[in-house]
Amino acid sequence: MKVIIEILESGKYRDQAWEGTFLSVKGELRAVTPSYAAQLIGQAKAALYLDDNGEMKFA
Repeated sequence: MKVIIEILESGKYRDQAWEGTFLSVKGELRAVTPSYAAQLIGQAKAALYLDDNGEMKFA
């Protein structure tokens, strides 16, 4: 399961150690693991994406 986040700071990111890095720009939506989402949100580099009903989206 992955959650959708909105990137708040452009840069290179890596969700899993065995995956390659990906480049994201501010405002981009990305599906990441819940633990990586929590890490990025804690660092103020991302925000949890909520739909129009205020619900989290999963991928």
